[in-house]
Amino acid sequence: MTTKQEIRDYFAKFGKEGGKATARNRTAEERSEAARKAVQARWTKNEERIAEALKEVDEGTRTLLKRARARKAKRKEKA
Repeated sequence: MTTKQEIRDYFAKFGKEGGKATARNRTAEERSEAARKAVQARWTKNEERIAEALKEVDEGTRTLLKRARARKAKRKEKA
């Protein structure tokens, strides 16, 4: 009986061979274009993460600002 790790290793071996064969069969321009698309996909993914993080920071800042204004209003009422 084979383990899951042995199965993964078996298919990983062929995945690596497939990538090399694809690279051999492509021209320099095709390899360059594939690399360019991969980089663009990574940057797009990072940009989405950055946008989401900035949105969370903005929401947090708004919450803090509301709380600060509420405290300031309470202080004015007491005075």
